Amino acid sequence: MTQVSLKPTLHSLIDERLSQLITEKDGPQSLLYEAARYSLLLPGKRLRPLLLLKVLEDYGIPIEKGLDAAAAIEMVHTYSLIHDDLPCMDDDDLRRGKPSLHKIYGEGQAVLAGDFLLTYAFEVLAKSSLPREIITIIAKAAGSKGMIGGQVVDLLSEETKPDWDTLLFMYLGKTAALFSAALECGAVISGTSYSEQTAFRNTGKYFGLAFQIHDDILDVTSDEKTLGKPVFSDAKNKKSTCLSLFGLEKAKAISSSFLEKALNALPEKALNVQGLLQFEK
Repeated sequence: MTQVSLKPTLHSLIDERLSQLITEKDGPQSLLYEAARYSLLLPGKRLRPLLLLKVLEDYGIPIEKGLDAAAAIEMVHTYSLIHDDLPCMDDDDLRRGKPSLHKIYGEGQAVLAGDFLLTYAFEVLAKSSLPREIITIIAKAAGSKGMIGGQVVDLLSEETKPDWDTLLFMYLGKTAALFSAALECGAVISGTSYSEQTAFRNTGKYFGLAFQIHDDILDVTSDEKTLGKPVFSDAKNKKSTCLSLFGLEKAKAISSSFLEKALNALPEKALNVQGLLQFEK
């Protein structure tokens, strides 16, 4: 009888590495690890780490060389989701179809679990054999010029009607920065040229903009079961979005335009990456 060898998918490799990096613990810190694993290991698309690893596939680099960077990016992303769901931010009760972390473990533990995932991501990177440039790329994407800076503008823009430039700055920080970092990290690990790294960075920027606007659209056109999180939350929290500024149809057109720019910016060799640059209609 012939045995069929099943090659693990990139998604399963990411999940396995995340589980290896943050294990169950005994003792005083057990609740912290339990809470972190709750959010980190919920079923998700793993889109950002997958983009990084797909770059490696396109350039013939062993996937193992990028797993720690991919895991670190997913930790940073998960930390941001935990904090976004808090009552002081978006106050959402569901994430990926399950209760948000603070609904299960309390607000204090949720803050600490998010802090842990963010700081541990950089411990993982520092201990790895990855180029030091990877740490800088991810740190910038997570910091004041990236996710945190974008979230600041998001909070300040509640109950106001900012102009398009302000919204664009917010989207570039809170969403596009980490997509851009994931692709750029994949390019750096793959040893690509400077021009290719720039192309991947730009692809991530445009895709992140398209992705965030599309996410805003789904908030009013989809349903809670499909999304795995509350719908109409932007309106509830009086958030400023592309929809509130331009309306639904123009927002769809803008999202499609940015997606086209992302695909056009992508290096020709990146066929596996190209397959991921899409979202649900």
